[in-house]
Amino acid sequence: MPTFALLTLVNDRAQFAACQASLRAAAEPWPEWLSVEPNPRGWNAAQGLNHGIEQLAADWIVCVHQDVLFPAGFWPRFTAAVAALGRDVAVAGLVGCEQNGRYRGHIVDPNGHCFWAPLPCDVLALDEVLLAVRRDAGLRFDPGVPGFHCYGADLCFEAARLGLRVTAIDAPIVHLSTGRIDASYERAAQWLLAKWGPRFGHVLPMPALVVQDEAKSGWFRRTAIRWRRRQDRRARNTNDCGDPACAARALGATRAGARP
Repeated sequence: MPTFALLTLVNDRAQFAACQASLRAAAEPWPEWLSVEPNPRGWNAAQGLNHGIEQLAADWIVCVHQDVLFPAGFWPRFTAAVAALGRDVAVAGLVGCEQNGRYRGHIVDPNGHCFWAPLPCDVLALDEVLLAVRRDAGLRFDPGVPGFHCYGADLCFEAARLGLRVTAIDAPIVHLSTGRIDASYERAAQWLLAKWGPRFGHVLPMPALVVQDEAKSGWFRRTAIRWRRRQDRRARNTNDCGDPACAARALGATRAGARP
C-alpha cells in the first residue's frame, strides 16, 4: 500500500479546522497533514504547494482545499482507489474533464450531487479541490501561474506532455463552495492559453471553465464553448452512483454554509 500525506493552503484557520475534524472521523490511522500559509510569504498557489511537497516524503501528496468536508468512509475508499491505479498515473483527482469536454468524476457541492461515470477514467485536466500527486513522478507546479487559479490544470497538461496519465477516481467529498470566475481567473486562464494553447488546438477544457483563443481555435464564438460546470445538467442531482447517502450528507453540509 502506498503512503499518503495531505497538503493544504490555508488563509482561514477556522475553515481548515472544520476540514480536519471531518477527516478525523474518516481516517485511521491519521495521515500526516501539512498546512502552508502562502499569503504572508507573498507566494502564489504553485509556490505554496511546491514548498509543501518538498517537506513531505509520502508516495502520494494529496493537495486538498481547506473548504471541504470528508464523508464517513472516505479515506479507505480514496486510498484504495489511488493504490489500484497504474504506475503511469501521475495525478489523481475527483472531478476531471476529458479533451472533448466531457466531465468525469464524483463530488457534492452547493449545486448538488454530481456523478459523471464511468470511473476511474483518464482525463485531460482535474479540478483543484483535490489533487493527489505521485511524488516520484517528479511533477511540480509552475510558479509562473499567476495567483490561485489554473495551477492544477497546468500540472495536468505537463503530465500529458510527459506521457503520464491523469485520472479521475470515485471517492466523493463535499466541497462547500464552487469558486469564482473573476478577473484573477481570467488572467490565469490567459497565461495557460499562451503556454498550452498550441498543443491542444487553442481550446483548453477544464472542470471550472472551457477557455479558448478565438483567433486561433477556429470556433465561431467563444461563448459557444465557455460554460461552467453548474450548467451541465446531464448528471447532477442523481443517486446513480450507487451510494444514495452521498446526496443526503452533502445537502446537510452545504445548507450549513461555508463553515460547517
